[in-house]
Amino acid sequence: MSVLVYKQRHRHPNRKDTPGANYAHIRYIATRPGAVRNENAQHGLFGKMEPGAVVEFEDWREAAKTAYANSRKGSVMYRSVVSFAEDTAKELLLKDQKSWQRYIENHIMTIAEKNGIKRENLQWAAAVHGEKGHPHIHVVFWDKSAGVKNPFTPPQIPDAIRRQMIKDTFAEKILAFAKEKDLAAGEMRRISDRLVKQFEEEQRCRNPGRYKAAAKLLEEELENGFSFRTEVLAELADRLFSLRSAMPEGGRIVYQLLPQEAKEKTDDTVRFLLAEVSEIRQCFDRYVDAKCRVAGLYAYHDSWLQEQKRRYEKEAEKILANRVLSGVKAICRLEKEERGEAYLKSHREYLASRMIMEALDMLAQMAWKQEEDFDSGRTLPAELSKEAKKEIFLKNQDKGYEH
Repeated sequence: MSVLVYKQRHRHPNRKDTPGANYAHIRYIATRPGAVRNENAQHGLFGKMEPGAVVEFEDWREAAKTAYANSRKGSVMYRSVVSFAEDTAKELLLKDQKSWQRYIENHIMTIAEKNGIKRENLQWAAAVHGEKGHPHIHVVFWDKSAGVKNPFTPPQIPDAIRRQMIKDTFAEKILAFAKEKDLAAGEMRRISDRLVKQFEEEQRCRNPGRYKAAAKLLEEELENGFSFRTEVLAELADRLFSLRSAMPEGGRIVYQLLPQEAKEKTDDTVRFLLAEVSEIRQCFDRYVDAKCRVAGLYAYHDSWLQEQKRRYEKEAEKILANRVLSGVKAICRLEKEERGEAYLKSHREYLASRMIMEALDMLAQMAWKQEEDFDSGRTLPAELSKEAKKEIFLKNQDKGYEH
């Protein structure tokens, strides 16, 4: 692996769940354990939505909502990560969030330009994860002017970014290395790709295997955004396969149409997710809280608001129930495919993790929509009576939703 690890991914903009997944990814990098927090904040997100100084966002949702809106338009949201070994980071004086901010600001245009994004159209958000052994920074970036375009990124692009960042980051060390090798002064000034390759190889020889484990972890972070406990995934997989066995062989797999035994197993699995997966619980509570805040704009007594809260909890449980059933549908579909049985045996935990991510994506999207509704509701004319506001609320509260 390289002395500097650079990885870049994106979700295809045509996928229905991409906007919610991008929103969830920004939430993850901003708030996960190990994220270096902004001063007096519960998150660590900073970046630029327009040219100028780097801004520490007051709320990570500022950037997440912008990314979500651009995703809805079909723009490609690139997810990247830059990582060093711990002693290399110390050598580069990357000791706190401010130093990482300066570092990525110095190199963000290399990342943007190699991806064909002009300075005036670049928007990005980043967070530092001070992970022991491989401190790293996540950067989500996009072209605010671009609509739908071919999202394919040739592997040569992230490789070119990595090489250029090495040249710029380790210029003095590479020049010193070149002098040791008695290379020509002209070649030293150019810091050619060949010289960079030799420099990397020398670093690897001194520290064999130093970056391998870190690179694997970073790969998983970019792909999944979350890492769930093995025992939770194993238990969830068991529950999904048990639920599959309770399903009727014919007909649609929809919660309302399930036999009683299957409904009870589905409800039990929802309770398991809420108890054992903290990210699901947080998303669930955020959705209910957002809906309650919207309702609070129109409420005229507390008992009505409590009644609405219980209703919203049932809604969120139904969303989770249908995400659980989507996992069961995946099992049913694979059972019918050639070699599907073998795949199911070897990918039980993977199917469970994908089901959790689907649930998180769905809840994140819906919570975000409710937060938008809350902001819109605050702009209603002040002279409207609470009864009139309540009528508007009841008329519009479920418009456009099917769970």
